[in-house]
Amino acid sequence: MADQAHAVSDADFDATRRLLAATPGLAGEPSDAERSRTLVAVATHATLATVATDRAEGYPFGSLVACAADDAGRVVLCLSDLAVHAVNLAAEPRASVLVAARATGDPLAAARVTLVGDLREVPPAESAAARDEYRRVHVDAFYAGFADFRVYRLEPTAVRYVGGFGRMSWVSAADYRGAAPDPLRSQADGILEHMNDDHAEALLAFCRVLGGRTEVTEARMVGVDRYGFDVLASAQAASPRAMRFGFDAPVDTTNAVRMAMIDLVRRTR
Repeated sequence: MADQAHAVSDADFDATRRLLAATPGLAGEPSDAERSRTLVAVATHATLATVATDRAEGYPFGSLVACAADDAGRVVLCLSDLAVHAVNLAAEPRASVLVAARATGDPLAAARVTLVGDLREVPPAESAAARDEYRRVHVDAFYAGFADFRVYRLEPTAVRYVGGFGRMSWVSAADYRGAAPDPLRSQADGILEHMNDDHAEALLAFCRVLGGRTEVTEARMVGVDRYGFDVLASAQAASPRAMRFGFDAPVDTTNAVRMAMIDLVRRTR
């Protein structure tokens, strides 16, 4: 039952990304800088592009890497000295890292962010902390302790966020550094499952009463963050439509989300 619900939720995520992409800048939603920080904070793998120095000299060279992120949102990598991308970086530190959200449907409907900047080996004084950050995400990375695996860190100079079809922006390095990843990022899936499984009637009430769409016959929560949540609302003989509901104040715990939801339910009554 849980697996089935999760599969439906993934499909709803892709549909909602398309629907929300047409209306960026909705009140009470994360900024693109915050969305970028959240994507990087939860990422475990990424696409690294370096400048080739051998065979295809001067051309972009793409490779799959395991990644982590530090508190400043800088991508942390642990790379072998023998890897082509490490050889490339020794000659040219300019690089980019692409992180993408999961997608079960069209991957172009998923959010992703590209960080551009210099990717260099972490200074000795900071290397141990960066390596620990990497191991926290990749607990089975036995190679992280090998002498010929070095820890690298990307210092972003530019950030490109794409939220799906029709939603994209350049985020300045300063805005990216100043933003914070969503505090609910690790609890979001559980919140969605709980609301959809146990409080479907409340979601319908939100759409019909607070959203003014009395024709809605089915509603599923498909996203939640510190500022509010997204619902995919369906009605007979009509295409699903995304609706956004904001909290009165930002929340940072599951209990705070619960209290905010209780307040919204009271309003519908």
